[in-house]
Parts: sequence; C-alpha cells; structure tokens
Amino acid sequence: MRPTRLVILTLVLALVAGIVYMLTNRPTQEAAPTGPVHISVASAIAAEPWVSAAAKEFSDREYELNGTRRKVTVDVYPLDGVTALNKWAGGEFQTPPTAWVAESRDWVNQANAVAGDHYNQDIFLGGGQYRDQSVAMSPEVWAVFKSRAVVLEKKFGRPLDWEMAHTAAVSKGWEDLGGESGWGRFKLVIPHPKRDPAGLAAMVSAAGAYFQKPAVSTDELGDGKFLSWLKELLNTVVDFQPYGAENMVLYGPSAGDAGQVLENYLLLNAEAIEKRWGDGLMVVYPDPVAWYDFPFAIYMGKEKESSAAEKDAAVLFKQFLLSDAQQVGTLSFGLRPASPDVSTDNPSSLIKRYAAFGFKERVPSSSKMRQASRSGLVALGAWFVNNYEK
Repeated sequence: MRPTRLVILTLVLALVAGIVYMLTNRPTQEAAPTGPVHISVASAIAAEPWVSAAAKEFSDREYELNGTRRKVTVDVYPLDGVTALNKWAGGEFQTPPTAWVAESRDWVNQANAVAGDHYNQDIFLGGGQYRDQSVAMSPEVWAVFKSRAVVLEKKFGRPLDWEMAHTAAVSKGWEDLGGESGWGRFKLVIPHPKRDPAGLAAMVSAAGAYFQKPAVSTDELGDGKFLSWLKELLNTVVDFQPYGAENMVLYGPSAGDAGQVLENYLLLNAEAIEKRWGDGLMVVYPDPVAWYDFPFAIYMGKEKESSAAEKDAAVLFKQFLLSDAQQVGTLSFGLRPASPDVSTDNPSSLIKRYAAFGFKERVPSSSKMRQASRSGLVALGAWFVNNYEK
C-alpha cells in the first residue's frame, strides 16, 4: 500500500473512532422529575382555617410544572407573626416553609430586613411571579358590649375611641360614667402583645391616637408620657389572651367591656357571645384603621431548602387562593376578599349576616394605620414584658 493511501486510511479510521467515542460517551440527559411535589405554608392564625380548607381542595391533583404533570400536596400550619418574625430573624427554621401567609405586608418587609444578616439576601420578593400578594383582608375594630356602648355614647356623644377608652379607664368606675355600679370599673380587652400581632397592633393604634397621626416613630413609642398613658389603659385588662376576644366569649363583660381586636375573630364569635351572655356586641371601625392584608410570600432561600418545582407549585396555590371561588370563600371564614373583583355582598358573608352588630360591608373611609418599625415593636414588646409578665 502506498504511503499516501496509508495516511488517508489512518486518518479515516481515527475520525470514525472519534465519532464512535463521542456517540457512546455522550452524557445522559437527566429525565425531568415526575414525582409528587409537597409544599408547606405557615399561615397567620386568623387566615389558617380558610387557607387549610383551600389547600384540601387544591391538593392531590396534577398540575403542570416545568412542562411535566405532577401531583401537588399542600400542608398548612398556623404560625403567629411574632413567632415567625423571630424565627426569620434568628434563622431558626430547621426547614423553612415554602410560603408564609403573614398578618400583613409590614411583617414580610420586616422579615426581609432582619433576615438580611443571616441570609445575606431578601428572602421574599416584592416583584415578579414570586412576589408577595395579599390573599385576604381583615381590619382591627372596636368591640364593645351593647349595654356599655349605650352608656359611653350617651356620656361622650360619639362612638368609642382610644381617648374615650382612656377616660373610662381612669374613671372611678361605670357608675361614674353613667352605668351600673355592679359593672365595676371599665375593663379593656386587647390580644396578648407577645403572642398575637393584633395586640402589638392595638398598642401602636393607641400610640397613633395619642400622637394624633397614622404613623409613629420608635422614639414616640418609647416616649415616657405616652407609656404612662398606655399603662393606665392596660392596667384595666383582666387577662391578656392570645386572641383578645376569647375572654369576651368565655366570661362576657366580667372579663372585658370593650377592646380593639381583629374583625375576623368577632365575626366568628359575635352570635355566640350574644346567645351566651344576652348582651350583644357593637362594632366600631376606628380611625385610623389597622389592616391585616395577609400576603402570600414565597420563600426564596437556597435551592436546597426549597426547589424550583416547590416555588412554582406555591405560585399555583397562590393563584388558586386568588381565584374568584376562593375569594368568595373568605367571607364564610370571617375574612374579606383581597380581590377587588369580589364583593362582600354575598349570601355566604358573615359581614352581611351580622350587620346588626355594626359590621359594615364597606369600611368607613379613614387613614391606614401603619405598622411601626421592628425596633419600635421590639422596644414596645420589652416594655410590656417588663410591666406585665414579671
């Protein structure tokens, strides 16, 4: 064989061998996962029954995730905002939830701020498909037993507010206010500030009334004169309970005459309170009003803690909660729909059913009470512990 032909043949054989090697050693493309996807949702206590009911309806069905049909299950558990915020701040979640339905967007923003030192990034996003979105609403309201409301309005000529509550708190008693001597002294009700964010919100609302503005600073929350004024109010609380109105349900006016609590809890218990104690509740919407807007926030931590499929499944569940059917469903759980397309004028609405108590489909126009800074809330919480838990 001539040398030239030998060289050509050698090159051809080498080329064929190379092609064979490339074909037989090509990396195998990983098949897309097809197994079930499980997500967990930590929910504010007030929203948890509704979110759990929706999760049961949503779960164990197949949804398209990254081009593949996969079964999705949702596990919901209650977690109050105070505890959740402390866990985010300290990085104390052994397994962070896939999503968090917080009491308000303020809590999500504060979680981002305090988690920065631990995670070196925002753990919740404000934009894009993974952004936090409100899925339900509920305002804080004044609840006052009707017998007491009649006396207060006759005495002061207006519905209950913080200034009036303070005047009643420092009075000699109900007889001095025009009520019955057997009622004893005025007794305020607010949720436990260290166990229920509504308690802290009520204290911040009181500060707003004291300083006559819808936003208060950390310095104002620590103002000595304000804290003395607040203490005169809180000294009348018989027992701090996590949900505030719980004692009104169990013990009636003997445990509290009036207080600021979440509308949701009152809607679920208003009828029971009247039947049990023969004295209905009257509801007054404060100005400014503190809103719970229950944002659904998807955790954006490390990939190993929450997979892309889990995040995408959480987006689908968020969209499910925002569907018209589920938004209508909020009304039978004592909540308000977040969607502007869904009216509270619905036969299933507890607001409509208990309108005689003063619940209103449209909350009277007023300023929105803004949440205080985390440092302000921490200082206020520490003041409460120092004065009422030692």
